[in-house]
Amino acid sequence: MPPLIKFANPIRFDKKTKIGEIRGADLYVHWTVFLVAAIILAGALRRPAFSLLGLTAYWGVLLLHETGHLIAAQRFGCPVFSIELYPIWGVTWFGTPWSRLDHCIIAWAGVVAQAVIAVPVILWVLVFGYTRFELVNMLFVILGFFSLGVAVLNLFPIPPLDGATAWGIVPALLAQRRARVKNTRY
Repeated sequence: MPPLIKFANPIRFDKKTKIGEIRGADLYVHWTVFLVAAIILAGALRRPAFSLLGLTAYWGVLLLHETGHLIAAQRFGCPVFSIELYPIWGVTWFGTPWSRLDHCIIAWAGVVAQAVIAVPVILWVLVFGYTRFELVNMLFVILGFFSLGVAVLNLFPIPPLDGATAWGIVPALLAQRRARVKNTRY
């Protein structure tokens, strides 16, 4: 099994910059991500650490989502070629799954990966409240509430959102069940 994370050395900036690999899949960042980061950081000269941590958490949410797709695709035996991160979305490029159900589960995996982090963070805030530290509270908001909101939005059944594929899980499961019942009768 390839290492979990491997950083590119050296990093050569291009339209899509390869910054490393995750579980053997190339990780690319589009040039606009660097541009947006520079603009945000330039506009936040008073509190650059706050801005940098916020950007890192935001991109962490995108990467977490795409890594969920990567792990599920690899579990179903699909080769994963790359992950591409853009300013407000990401794309995981993988081989064709064996079945429609597998493809639907891979689509759900990004949302599930986000929920695994977001739900405990939200529960923490609901039970214990926010802290007196602004940076920690910002992480709670981005990794919890914002991430869960983005995950729910991503489940709208509109291409290119994951929901366009993910909700196919219902008919795929029904078809699988009908096939199983049919095979047990004969």
